[in-house]
Amino acid sequence: MPLVHAENITEECRLLVWELTESLETLHEMLPAAADLTEFSTISHPQKKREWLAGRVLLAQIVAEAGEIFQGTWKNEHGKPFLVGSESFISITHTIDYVAAVIHPRLPVGIDMEKMDNKLLRTARKYLSESEMLEAGSSLSKHCIYWCAKEALFKLNGRHKVSFKEDIKIVPFRENAKMLNGVLRDSGREIEANIHLRWLGDYCLVVAVITRTTHLSCPSAPGSPRT
Repeated sequence: MPLVHAENITEECRLLVWELTESLETLHEMLPAAADLTEFSTISHPQKKREWLAGRVLLAQIVAEAGEIFQGTWKNEHGKPFLVGSESFISITHTIDYVAAVIHPRLPVGIDMEKMDNKLLRTARKYLSESEMLEAGSSLSKHCIYWCAKEALFKLNGRHKVSFKEDIKIVPFRENAKMLNGVLRDSGREIEANIHLRWLGDYCLVVAVITRTTHLSCPSAPGSPRT
């Protein structure tokens, strides 16, 4: 798995991107001993198996770079992954060609990577608000950025039942931007994040790092006392 990109997104946030070239058999041999194969055993598609294995190999690498020992991962009830025996936050993404991971010792993070594809134009109304639709226009790259940015925020939050269209908003941005800002609302919270944007050829890669969480007050019912 050739390392094609390595970067400190912030002083504490580390990003690694590996090109996925190995066979299923080779990735099995590279798999860290601490990896739990329970989830892997439920995967039937060979390519998805390769992506899963590659993800665990890369996680072991990025955890080692952070000065920790990889002890495996676990998922909460929403499917958000965490490191066993560690307080650091992680996020991972895989495509046919690449696998990428990010780690932060203190703050929740989310990562996503997507190849530009016309399907993003066809499905845009499912994940973009009307104002975002106007902002994106017919630009395929902007649609790809919007999708990746919202997916990264969704993964940062790590909870189900969040609408990409209604609950996740991306501040308007220039097509050549390297940093975006986004807001996600869920369960009485408003989460703000910086969204770091990179391109690897036709692939859009974004990393969302939380900057602030605000607990929203619920409006009082008519006639009820204010507290």
